[in-house]
Amino acid sequence: MPTQRLEELHQARYALLRSFRRDGSPVATPVWFALDGDTVVFRTKIGPKTRRLALHPDVEVVPCDYRGRCRPGAITVAGRATILSGDEAEAANRRLHRRYGWQWNVIPMIQVPGVTNVHRELPLRQKLRRARSRALWPDSAIVAVTLNAR
Repeated sequence: MPTQRLEELHQARYALLRSFRRDGSPVATPVWFALDGDTVVFRTKIGPKTRRLALHPDVEVVPCDYRGRCRPGAITVAGRATILSGDEAEAANRRLHRRYGWQWNVIPMIQVPGVTNVHRELPLRQKLRRARSRALWPDSAIVAVTLNAR
């Protein structure tokens, strides 16, 4: 993997994940991520995205801002997604928690203008419990994207 591609991802706080529907149309979602060599890991809520990734694991990743806006000239990297489980998922969740600190569990619970909050329906007590937890949330999955060498 060329170092310029990895360097762009290392410097970014968000990456735009493009997964593909059955008909081939792209679905773009900004995600928080961590790099582990040539692998990007991120957490997502179990649902349409995880079903899409299970059916069509080929994805694209590009550095972006929190609203999914990519810088002009940002390099898109293709990869293949795998949904992790067990110890692999817990280890990746810890890696993500180390990268984002307290924000890792708190930001998904609050309203951010222009950002879809998938956990907005949770009761306050559940939000507080999750904000203190370091374990993988029961309705979440960890996805690893192995980036292509080119």
